[in-house]
Amino acid sequence: MPDWTQDKIALSVWTGVAPDALHVIGGLAVMLVAAILLRRPPWHWLPWLAVLVVESVNEVYDLLQTHDPSDEGNLPASLHDMWLTMLWPSVILIVFPWFVRRHARPTPDTDQTPV
Repeated sequence: MPDWTQDKIALSVWTGVAPDALHVIGGLAVMLVAAILLRRPPWHWLPWLAVLVVESVNEVYDLLQTHDPSDEGNLPASLHDMWLTMLWPSVILIVFPWFVRRHARPTPDTDQTPV
């Protein structure tokens, strides 16, 4: 069975992207893929929940890895990774519906009837 911790390190080296940035990118990628598969807008709660579930599974796996000499297997590191992964999906979940409602409202210029 492949070692997920080593795969994440290899992905970071191969892409040249720092592990913290991979959490941010991964969270957004999971959210967008979930939105497509679930046929919901990304700001719907289901894509956000998909990110939470995937990241939670990742962090539980990291916490259970005691044989790996990396810094992944401690609670502060897991909370840090959770924060990085969930930040932008949470912003999208909270802020984007407001943008949609604001954009959907008629503007004063278009609401007037011709004279």
